[in-house]
Amino acid sequence: MCWKPESTHTRSGCIPIKAKHQLCLDWRTESRLRGSQLLIGVATLLVVLVSGVAPVSSQEQSVDASGHGTAPFAIAVRAMPSSPHIDGELNESVWQTAHPFNDFTQREPHEGAPPTEETEVRVLYTDAALYVAVRAWDSRAGEIQAQLTRRDVESPSDWIGIAIDSYRDRRTAFVFMVNPAGVKRDIYFFDDGEEDDSWDAVWDVGTSRDERGWTAEFRIPFSQLRFPDADQHRFGFNVYRQIIRLNEELFWRVPPKAEPGFVSRFGDLAGIEGIRPPQRVEILPYTVLTGTKEPAEAGNPFRDGGNGNASFGGDLKFGLTSNITVDATFNPDFGQVEADPAVVNLTAFETFFPERRPFFNEGIDIFRFSIGLGDGDMENESLFYTRRIGRAPHSQADDRGGYAEQVNQTTIYGAAKVSGRTPGGWTVGLLTAVTAEEEAEVIDAAGSHFSEVVEPRSEYMVGRLARDFRGGLTQVGLFGTAVHRHLPSTLDHLHNAAYTIGANWNHRFLNDTYSFSGRIVGSRVAGSAEAIERTQRSAAHLYQRPDADHLTLDPTRTSLTGFASQVAFGKTAGDWRFSTGFDTRTPGFESNDLGFMREADRTIQWSWIQRRWQQPGKVFRSFFLNFNQWSAFNYGWDREALGGNVNLNFTLLNYWSGGMGINGELEGFSSASLRGGPGIIRPGNWNIWFHFNSDFRKPLRGGIGGHYWRSPETGSWSWGVTHHMSWRAAGNLDFTVAPGFSRGLNTWQYLETEDVLGETRYIFGGIEQTTAHMTFRGNLTFTPNLSLQLYMQPFIASGTYDTYSRVVDPNGATWAARMVPFEDDQVSIDGGDVLLDFDRDGVSDINLGTPDFTYLSLRSNAVLRWEYLPGSTVFLVWQHGRSDSNDRGRFNLGDGLSDLFDADGMNTFLVKVNYWLGR
Repeated sequence: MCWKPESTHTRSGCIPIKAKHQLCLDWRTESRLRGSQLLIGVATLLVVLVSGVAPVSSQEQSVDASGHGTAPFAIAVRAMPSSPHIDGELNESVWQTAHPFNDFTQREPHEGAPPTEETEVRVLYTDAALYVAVRAWDSRAGEIQAQLTRRDVESPSDWIGIAIDSYRDRRTAFVFMVNPAGVKRDIYFFDDGEEDDSWDAVWDVGTSRDERGWTAEFRIPFSQLRFPDADQHRFGFNVYRQIIRLNEELFWRVPPKAEPGFVSRFGDLAGIEGIRPPQRVEILPYTVLTGTKEPAEAGNPFRDGGNGNASFGGDLKFGLTSNITVDATFNPDFGQVEADPAVVNLTAFETFFPERRPFFNEGIDIFRFSIGLGDGDMENESLFYTRRIGRAPHSQADDRGGYAEQVNQTTIYGAAKVSGRTPGGWTVGLLTAVTAEEEAEVIDAAGSHFSEVVEPRSEYMVGRLARDFRGGLTQVGLFGTAVHRHLPSTLDHLHNAAYTIGANWNHRFLNDTYSFSGRIVGSRVAGSAEAIERTQRSAAHLYQRPDADHLTLDPTRTSLTGFASQVAFGKTAGDWRFSTGFDTRTPGFESNDLGFMREADRTIQWSWIQRRWQQPGKVFRSFFLNFNQWSAFNYGWDREALGGNVNLNFTLLNYWSGGMGINGELEGFSSASLRGGPGIIRPGNWNIWFHFNSDFRKPLRGGIGGHYWRSPETGSWSWGVTHHMSWRAAGNLDFTVAPGFSRGLNTWQYLETEDVLGETRYIFGGIEQTTAHMTFRGNLTFTPNLSLQLYMQPFIASGTYDTYSRVVDPNGATWAARMVPFEDDQVSIDGGDVLLDFDRDGVSDINLGTPDFTYLSLRSNAVLRWEYLPGSTVFLVWQHGRSDSNDRGRFNLGDGLSDLFDADGMNTFLVKVNYWLGR
């Protein structure tokens, strides 16, 4: 089912500039307190000011402000003498007072064609809620598809959806969906087509089936919508229906496939009079009981085999004004959230993990400010990375020869969001959070007790202010973040303050065919000289590089500032589309205290052209062909990348789909490969990739994808295959298995930097790495409100080093001139340790230890979820995890699995109960 105009197909290494096209890159104190108070005061003043903008009478606008012409409208009628009972039967006389409409049109599979089956819609309202009745006639009612899943799961079912742009800003919408089995989905749309499916509202719907088809009866409380205080209201409105056996998608008002925009294509819902935005108040208190069982460690008082605890907290939501909402959480618990997958990261850069905690996922769209370009970790770069709040502590306690407590995460005292949109077109947002100072207990070798601070108390703030013009076709916004830490002397290596502030814009013009967008961001971090020197030396900056004339390492600095910007111009409608632009960051730009950023000191230029065929032909239902080119330079004008690719994505007439591409890149300058040493010329490479997927509607469906990468000059290569297979054994039971396997040889994996014989030496190894993993998922749904979810992922990764080499001339004309291997008589093994002898005098100059590794992990959980009342839920959770590692290195699946299941495991049992109170 596709509410959005189009879906996005991406793969690792590709930059999606718009849906279904890709640009691929393949290169690797008191004064402070006063400042914080000033920022909070200014942000609060802005919220008050913009929320007081006089409302615009939307019903006076007969022409759609988005520039798409007159908006067709449906009529809502006040329910009298009483509101309907929500049971899906539509047999109450009050429905006959509503005005029916049935002018639906296909978007899929034949855009603009009349529907195969009729659909009729009626709309009523009361002071408290909007009521929508949909009769979905079907001449083959016995073939209606209805999968019984847990809430918010997209399944191959027939669906009906109601979309309401209650702000009537032509950019945002609340969507309420249901399938014939009564499974609900709710989605929040923003930026005229981007979606947030983590948004959850409290609403009701009933469904029924008969020989003529099926019906859906919605009750959507006005408390779940946002709209101005006015005598009359006109909402943006649309209705969607999917007939899955035909893969037919119908809209009351169709968003054209060849044109941008989604919410801006809605019709209107008129006739709503005499209602007032309710005083929204929702309280969700919770209690959690947790017990943990693990093998005891003899003598270790912090691992005695198990523990249990109880905690309490709650969430609060209330309307500050009719358009501005406050969301707060106190002592939050996220024990029901699935664990992150295991990874092995041999790079100098942090691994990105997606947010899974509900409070930091729901309604977070206002606080998104991307600074990324690409998919994978590059695409995820942002000024606000929510997982910084409540992260694992920056430090670990010194056990002093005894035992130290392990603190896995930072306690969040509380967090709050103020967000909304005003009738005048302003978007406002303010998020704050406070986390605790974390101490780890220590018992040293003499039995003395200590406590050591491993994470300081910290305050976080994120602010957003934006203004729409021209019916949302032009938007200009401001964004800022702030972090303050109360540092003890033992954590003086951290920043005590960090700020970013940015502006962005997006201007769509010439009938919404072209766009000009961009952003400008500044950053500042402050702290001790040690903290700022660490930042300068980090992998993101590398000020210490001896060959970088444009960089100067200053160990006396106590602050660092930087700048970043992106500008893009493109054509976003029609069969031919393009985009071109640049993205740049100065060496001092730093946003990792509250954001996520891999590297500074770089400028990327890109160009992209796409040809798309969207009408079904003799073979393809749709076909997209993309051409990409890019280059990258650092601020010393060293060329880091120059490459291009051709890729395509398609859907066949039978709804099988796939894609493939080929990518090539010339040699380029790598600033980070020597981890603070001089840059080295990285040889060119090429790679190919593919993915194919079967018809997603079938009970048995699956897909396969793979890649092959090679660097001919270095002899490095890698390949990998992923596969997924799902089986819907019954309408309420679904299993998925997704294995993956990859192998590769990297002939120049960084190992160590050492001073040997009066020179700084950079040591690399040739590693053959193998990774295997398998993800199992099972979903059993008893009712739309009661479900069981199972998850398990075993993971095995091994790496073996067979050769060793050293850098002799980073700028040599050939790879052989840059990197020289150690000969057999220079490498020896002593008790598993690798010893290197540079001058062949029989005495080792470097001991690399044992670089070979095998890492094993098993993570699993089971979650029983019961929504016993609307908005009120009970979670019963079992989590299991175990891991192990050794230095054998050679991959052996049987031995690895045996070792994994022999490893000690930890079991956690959790019961969480919350109760929704609202009006």
